[in-house]
Amino acid sequence: MNTQFPVSAEDEPLCLCSCSEFSEKLQAEITLANGNQNLGLMIVNLQRSDRIAALMSEKQASQWQESLWLRLKPILRSRDRMVFVSPNEFWLMLPGLSVPALAILAAHRVLGVLETPIVAESGNVYFTPCIGIACTPFEDLNALTMLRMADNAQKKALDEHQKFCVASSDIKANLLPENLPKLVAEVIEANGLNVVYQPKVQLDTMRVHSVEALVRWPSDHPEYIPVNVLIETVERCGLVEALTLQVLNTVLRESSQWKAAGLDVLIWVNLSARLLSQAHLSATLAHKMDIWLTHPSKIGLEITESALIQDVTQTTEVLSELKRLGFHLSIDDFGTGYSSFAYLRRFPIDELKVDKLFVQGMTESLQDRQIVKSIIDLAHNFGLPVVAEGVEEEKTLIALKGMGCEQIQGFYFAKPMPAQELLAWCAEFHRLHAV
Repeated sequence: MNTQFPVSAEDEPLCLCSCSEFSEKLQAEITLANGNQNLGLMIVNLQRSDRIAALMSEKQASQWQESLWLRLKPILRSRDRMVFVSPNEFWLMLPGLSVPALAILAAHRVLGVLETPIVAESGNVYFTPCIGIACTPFEDLNALTMLRMADNAQKKALDEHQKFCVASSDIKANLLPENLPKLVAEVIEANGLNVVYQPKVQLDTMRVHSVEALVRWPSDHPEYIPVNVLIETVERCGLVEALTLQVLNTVLRESSQWKAAGLDVLIWVNLSARLLSQAHLSATLAHKMDIWLTHPSKIGLEITESALIQDVTQTTEVLSELKRLGFHLSIDDFGTGYSSFAYLRRFPIDELKVDKLFVQGMTESLQDRQIVKSIIDLAHNFGLPVVAEGVEEEKTLIALKGMGCEQIQGFYFAKPMPAQELLAWCAEFHRLHAV
């Protein structure tokens, strides 16, 4: 059996299939796998640069997937199987591998194929793929378990900003616990979640204008819960308010220590869409600020664009009250919704954040560059400053500065870090950029 990639024409792959066929075949291949015939599984998140998948007709979606399939087909073999599970994700089964390491080679080949954009009617579509890999041998393995392992590996790679991640040999360390909601509730109740901070840098002064507070699962916990799974669980299980208040408590406590050390910055906290529907939200947040003897003007609240348009009347009332109290307000992930332009003037917003997917693709994609430029111009027309998130390269920073973007957030300057590290980092950053 040829286990290398790519393959010859006589070994042409016959691998597009349905999800049910894929699962059945995966289970059959798990049974066949042994020491000389390993099985690899990849879950590939495409992270496409366009955001029109939901608006595609069935025919357009089929044509787009066919284009991607034709691109991938030359690197696959006859026993390999592939299925699209969404416009942004596909699964790839690789049976008959002489060694598990060949799955990593296959991942590199897939990444190489996806480096080149696909030409669509709306323009070039670029990818920032992220791959989760699971390989045999494992004891007591079935199709569902292997899919969960690959999915968790993909999410871990996404969290750690890696191109791919291989599930470890310890199945339990790679699978979400069955009592996940109870586990998350216990950690929140014990005030066990970590908060890290990522700086936002003002480009004209090269000073840290503010920081964003980001929640993380405790690193010393025996279970590993990716951030996206944590947030999804919190939303689903009605723990949003408890999580938000815990984050706010931590932020207010740690920022008081910064201020004593000479660092006084605005701190942004993410606000869930579920909280915007609560009539007591403003009173709850104001009470928390009173407890810590802190004015609301020291805190910014980031709300995703999609959350703003769920109930425009209710949202407008809540945001207006928060603004009256003194909180700063920001629209996060701007550009991903469908009603931005119609409703923007109704909300008392202080800044816009451009979604990182557009920012990261703007130096290679004219479409993304035009979207970013349009958002910046729109914000300036409303008298609002712009924050670009996800900035990783100098050429991106230079392009954004040329467009008039005021603030930058991303790995180019700093990754999210604990409170004490932030204090030292800001001191050194300001020293290096002192006029």
